[in-house]
Amino acid sequence: MSNAKFLDKILEKWPVKVISLIAAIIITIFHRMSTLETRSFSIPLKLETNNQFIQSGSFTDTVRVSLRGNADSIHSIPEKDIEAYIDLSKYKNEGEYRIPVQIRKKGGALEIEPLEIKVIPAEISVNLEQKIVRNIPVSPVFRGTIANGYELTSQSIIPDSVNAEGPRNIIENLYDFLTETIDLEGRYGNFSIFINIINENPLIVIHGNKMIEYRGTIRRIIREALQDVEVEDNE
Repeated sequence: MSNAKFLDKILEKWPVKVISLIAAIIITIFHRMSTLETRSFSIPLKLETNNQFIQSGSFTDTVRVSLRGNADSIHSIPEKDIEAYIDLSKYKNEGEYRIPVQIRKKGGALEIEPLEIKVIPAEISVNLEQKIVRNIPVSPVFRGTIANGYELTSQSIIPDSVNAEGPRNIIENLYDFLTETIDLEGRYGNFSIFINIINENPLIVIHGNKMIEYRGTIRRIIREALQDVEVEDNE
């Protein structure tokens, strides 16, 4: 067959052939889509920050991801191989921002195709403040009463302050850290106890040891006896 006849054969009824080819592609795509499954689960939301600013206030710490792909493939992906994060490193001023949630694939998830990943919510509202470090005093908390006839004469806290890091507004308005409760009930002698510092704010980081040593000195109360002096009337 000559080249001209071969070309004529190919071009014969070419609109029908093109339509048939497109239809075949569409059918293939729909078939593949119909065989895909969806798997959903929740994962932690990580914040990637710089050394200048930090989030202030509450925010969503988990997001829900949806994986769509071949059934066997998506169910073989460990949840730890999908990371959700927001990138705060590019922001240079305090303020409130709407930041998109990004997805990072790791491990076995890198090898899965096709794999469609959706995340809910797609954006997170974050309030950014300057990150500062400040030395904060530690105050002991007591309960109970020392034994009758005794008193607490002196005390020491080691260390008596710690460095705390966090959002500017929170750290500037933090006046002290409290300890867990120290029980004084019935004590009549000197004592030393190691006790944790309480920090219930997840936005604050205490540097170094988060425990203090409390030393108390207890002494017996000495009361001078007052004697009545009878004064004779010599008159």
